[in-house]
Amino acid sequence: MKRRHFLASTATAATLAAVSSTAAIAKEPIRGRVKVLIPATPPEQLADLKAVSPELELVSCRDEAEAVANVAGAHVSYGFITRNLIRAGKDLRWVQQGSAGVEQLMEIPELVEGDVVLTNMQRVYAPEIADQALGYLLSFTRSLAHFVREQPSQEWKSRQPGIVLDELMGKTLLIIGLGGIGTEIARRAYGFGMRIVATDPKVMEKPLFVEELHKPRAFHDLVPRADVIASAVPLTKESRKMIGEREFAMMKRGVLLINVSRGKVVDTEALIEALDRKQVAAAGLDVTDPEPLPKGHALWSRNVIITPHNAGQSNGLERRRHELFRENLRRFVAGEMLLNVVDKKVGY
Repeated sequence: MKRRHFLASTATAATLAAVSSTAAIAKEPIRGRVKVLIPATPPEQLADLKAVSPELELVSCRDEAEAVANVAGAHVSYGFITRNLIRAGKDLRWVQQGSAGVEQLMEIPELVEGDVVLTNMQRVYAPEIADQALGYLLSFTRSLAHFVREQPSQEWKSRQPGIVLDELMGKTLLIIGLGGIGTEIARRAYGFGMRIVATDPKVMEKPLFVEELHKPRAFHDLVPRADVIASAVPLTKESRKMIGEREFAMMKRGVLLINVSRGKVVDTEALIEALDRKQVAAAGLDVTDPEPLPKGHALWSRNVIITPHNAGQSNGLERRRHELFRENLRRFVAGEMLLNVVDKKVGY
């Protein structure tokens, strides 16, 4: 994705709830040097950040201890967000999380209840995670894992009993959370001819490739209609175990489940039971509860593709992370609204 296209899509996703938080930055501009704590950064990226403004003082830190030692007088911290740092950072205005998820940061009262603005990496991880979600689907509907396992036998068997050879065209996909990841899943699934319905509490404008967009309260009404259900929702008090025994009982028999959000969104024991009775035909999981998934766990032996929370890894990730932070740094210095401001009261 070209830089201008990525930043344009990110800007579209900037939350309206951020206005009051970012206004606090803009109405009291920093005079003189702007001190920014950053992790170790490649020379070319460091030069790119320095080019944002001559007023920037970029301080590279190797770890949290070094960041805390340098936080006095710092206005920004990228990646280093801990209770000790927030407490010690009397001049902090803004902290940039290096991931999309921020649930662990909601355990820091000084951050949640204070005036420091928190931004995340929403949409930065979306392209590769969406690719992986579609990879799970294609593996299930075309039995790709079976054929890979059988290839060493060198036997040409075009039709085999019990092998699923289905198509995505015409199937209904329910996406829970039409944020960055959910939107990219929808975009790809639409290209395969799927019918997309989605829920999201913040997205107001329905993309052209989404047939229906509802508020989260419609979730239970949509579940029975779905052939595939994909979770891309952030982990909050409301979403914890939102897919459980009740929801599995409402699903079509033979539904496919994809979870690329957080493991705790799904009740693991209820999922195992649903798999055993074939209510859920298969599940693609990049996240699990517990995580890491221990040896001997029942999920390993079910009709599940399990990946070790690596769907967000790709060769384009670091470029997109750098571009978003650089743009937010530019906006901060200019006193403009930041991208991807987290509503700390709701946790995303």
